[in-house]
Amino acid sequence: MSETDDTTPEPDRRLPLVPLDDARLARALTLQQAATDILADLPIADEYDPVGGALNLARLAEKLTEQAVIIRREQGVSWADIGKEAGVSRQAAHDRWGSAVEAWVMLSRHRQEAPDLTVAQLDSWYAGIDPERPDAVSSGLPSLHDPAARRAAQDQREEALRLHAELNSYPEQESDAFNRAFQATGTPEHAARRREWAAVHLEHAALLDRLAQVEPLAATEHRRRARTQRSIADGIAAESTGRTTTADAEPAA
Repeated sequence: MSETDDTTPEPDRRLPLVPLDDARLARALTLQQAATDILADLPIADEYDPVGGALNLARLAEKLTEQAVIIRREQGVSWADIGKEAGVSRQAAHDRWGSAVEAWVMLSRHRQEAPDLTVAQLDSWYAGIDPERPDAVSSGLPSLHDPAARRAAQDQREEALRLHAELNSYPEQESDAFNRAFQATGTPEHAARRREWAAVHLEHAALLDRLAQVEPLAATEHRRRARTQRSIADGIAAESTGRTTTADAEPAA
């Protein structure tokens, strides 16, 4: 094959990096901002605002901590282990940084579209500080040069968005199924309508289980909600047949 026949596709530079690398890139940008602000505040002058400068650095420090927690969650580290690293309990770690992780998930786990130019600029900036490390940032982002990994990650993000859109239809479906069951009260169709109502909640639960697979950082919450939907379905089905539910049969722990 001649050089002109090479059909290897070019990386789609519009795609964000995989979530872990994108989280690392976001933190690198914050570190650059902190370094720039520190250097800007270093010269002492009468017009210097030490309180404002300190508060700005404190804000950046908290942002860096949130980004570090997101990185650790993307690496599969549990909240309990993050708490140990921070010297606090699992619950305290979740209470402090859980909302930052939730916001990251809501952003489809990426913040940098087409990051290639951004990474090159960071490499160049850091090389001005340490010329012996011309690829200080890019060398730690393996998906930068892995278009297949970037495409797979983007497919996962798009699947999560599709599932969330589908989830939004379930409150109306459940309301309609409830109304049909209620309207059939006292008729031969009542039991069948209640089974249909229960089935809608089971479909809802199955969708949440699928979402847990493509949104691992929110998997615990998705699975908790799935269990709730199955419990609701079990209660509906039990009332339609007169049987005892698992919740009714087992004593509280």
